[in-house]
Amino acid sequence: MVGYLGNKSDMVVHHLATMVPDCKIYYVKKEDKIYFVPDILEEAVKEKFSPCKHCLK
Repeated sequence: MVGYLGNKSDMVVHHLATMVPDCKIYYVKKEDKIYFVPDILEEAVKEKFSPCKHCLK
C-alpha cells in the first residue's frame, strides 16, 4: 500500500494510514495527486512538499 500522497496544487504531503477528518486529502483532485519513490516522507520533503498538519504531526 502507498504510504504518502502529495497534492501538487498546495504542495502538501499526506500520510494515508493516519488520515483524520480535518485532513484535506479527501479533496485532492486526480490530476494533482503525486506518489513518491521511494515512498518515504524524506522524499516528499526533498521534492518541496510540506507535511500535512493534521495527519503528519
